[in-house]
Amino acid sequence: MPRRVRTTPRKRPRQARSRATVDAILEATAQVLVAEGYDKTSTNRVAERAGVSVGSVYQYFPNKEALVGELVDRYSREIMDMVFGRLTALADQPPEIVAPAVVEAMVEFKTQDPRLARVLRDQIPRVGRMQRYEQQLAQTIEATRAYLEGWRARLVHDDLDTVAFVAVHTVDAATHAGIVARPPLPREALVAHVTDLVLSYLVGRPQSASDDT
Repeated sequence: MPRRVRTTPRKRPRQARSRATVDAILEATAQVLVAEGYDKTSTNRVAERAGVSVGSVYQYFPNKEALVGELVDRYSREIMDMVFGRLTALADQPPEIVAPAVVEAMVEFKTQDPRLARVLRDQIPRVGRMQRYEQQLAQTIEATRAYLEGWRARLVHDDLDTVAFVAVHTVDAATHAGIVARPPLPREALVAHVTDLVLSYLVGRPQSASDDT
């Protein structure tokens, strides 16, 4: 029976200094992961890049799987918090306002480091984060459904559970694919096309058409 690899941190930092150390370790993990790939990433390489001892790495993370897993968790939480923030701030605004705001925010976040976006998505199942990733998507779908409830009368489809599911997965998949493509799609075009796709599905009218009237 294969040995089960631990993919969670040993402990969480409590003081500002230890939090700074963990932040430096995770930033170094991202740099090594992007530059050298998952197979060549190691706790020794991360420690060297972070400027800390390998013992400091092991104080918080038992192995590279836990390092990458924590990086995936942090990245996914930041995306989820960003989407929730947009939905909360624009809760009283129509889909024609909310859709482009969410899509643009997603694209802006992911284009900060397209190579990191690619490598982290690829490693989700490898570091045991698929279930957690799906849970975060489910929370985003739930928040999207709650927003759409207020605009039910304007929607093309009545089944809000399905509508929210399709909308969230469409934005997530399309923005990711457009950013990690080689070459990547132009940012403005990606935002415009994904927005049009989502609005056509939600209200039967793309953003470009509404802009012309």
